[in-house]
Amino acid sequence: MATLLNDPELKKLFGTVIKDADENCIRPNSYILRLGSHGTFINTDKEFKIDTNKGIRLNPGYSVGIIALEKIDFSPATMGEIFPECALHGFISPTTDLSREGLIAPSTQIDSGYKGTLNWTITNTSGKTAEFVYGEKLFRLTIFRLEKGEKPELPYQGDYQEKDGYVSSKRRGAPRGMKKSDWVDGLVKGGPEEKIEELISSGYPWNILGSRLKWLDDQLKTVTNEYAEIINSIDKLNEKMSGIPQTITATVKDLLRNREATFMLKMITWLAGLIGALLALTSHPVLWGYIMNNLSIVGFILLAICGLLTIFIAKKQK
Repeated sequence: MATLLNDPELKKLFGTVIKDADENCIRPNSYILRLGSHGTFINTDKEFKIDTNKGIRLNPGYSVGIIALEKIDFSPATMGEIFPECALHGFISPTTDLSREGLIAPSTQIDSGYKGTLNWTITNTSGKTAEFVYGEKLFRLTIFRLEKGEKPELPYQGDYQEKDGYVSSKRRGAPRGMKKSDWVDGLVKGGPEEKIEELISSGYPWNILGSRLKWLDDQLKTVTNEYAEIINSIDKLNEKMSGIPQTITATVKDLLRNREATFMLKMITWLAGLIGALLALTSHPVLWGYIMNNLSIVGFILLAICGLLTIFIAKKQK
């Protein structure tokens, strides 16, 4: 069964299988490949070469072909010295930092028997210029050891074997003689997208303008979608807010009705008590006579009581 190599086993590959390796790039079950010295800006077909303390800048909408600083040797001769009767197979994937920055890079694999440099393409789909420095950690290499019964019958012997530097695509194009009408694409005839594609295919420098227009179109679509989402959110918020005044008005009315009913009940209770007290006094000859003889004093007392009741009711209303 294929075995995933861990960090001690990966260190055994330094200098032979993984050339120009660095121990700081070791992870528990993988090795982080770094940016090498050569590459090509695919949009402009401009080649570059960098070294220590140098770097490259990738503008939005642009793609760059790069190589790894390390070289790989999965050849049978090298395997025989390290893992006799075994073979190695590798998987390469971009670090998560790239995807977080809107940088698209494909995952790939290294077939058993391959020997040479490693090439990739990075495309900047973000709205910011991306910067990469020489030796920067970019790709994660995971290596599996294949046992005797798992080794392929024919090791890799493809177009990229033992190549050095950045190697352009060896994909064979369409056969000669195909007409434009033989091709099918998703563009609307005469539409703006078709015009932009024609501009891109017209070559330098118009292809740069076309690529930029295409990127601006994508950004406009993104902004339009985000604007539509904002409008929908505002409409939903307005719907919720529209019912709040009616709710507040109804609540205030209910509160006033309750306070009015409570006040009237208290007034009726106090009035009934006052009438009851007057009836009790008129039925008592001595007290009634005293009151009739001292109306000024009694009137003053009643005014004081009314004043106190008024103050008490006002405090209760607050």
